[in-house]
Amino acid sequence: MPSPVVPVSLFVALALSAPLRAEDAPITLAPPCATTDDQNDCVRILACIGSEGNWFNGRAFGRGSGTLAGRTAFGAQCVGRWRSRNAMGLGQADVQCDDGMEVTVLYYLQDDYTGTAIGNGRTNRGEFVRAWSGLNVLEYLRDRSAPEGENQVFLPCGSQPIPMS
Repeated sequence: MPSPVVPVSLFVALALSAPLRAEDAPITLAPPCATTDDQNDCVRILACIGSEGNWFNGRAFGRGSGTLAGRTAFGAQCVGRWRSRNAMGLGQADVQCDDGMEVTVLYYLQDDYTGTAIGNGRTNRGEFVRAWSGLNVLEYLRDRSAPEGENQVFLPCGSQPIPMS
């Protein structure tokens, strides 16, 4: 699966920029995308967290900036805020989970219309995070070499890819 080529200097410049500012209103877990008027304002987020089989499944809401919500495979509820930073498609998401984990992901927006983005980050515990989002995220992660009828979508988390649906 090809990865976008983004100069490291762009990520470094983004990482050194000011952190996202939290709004006064608390973030709550949001309903699934099916309740929105159009799918362009709500996209699925999937992420691998560390190397122990933990992963995140959630939704991002908004355009240009917004909120996100979801759960980890280990049962933590997580909420956060995201914001596109510039016209080059770079952005940042900051996430807090009820188990104390905090995550910052720097991402590259590949397609604004579908919300397709790929990002990397770290937790406050030092775990590496790799994230994908977008209306077509499952299609992007599809294993086209899998035999017909087998689950063909896997989240590539370490040595044990995780089947998705």
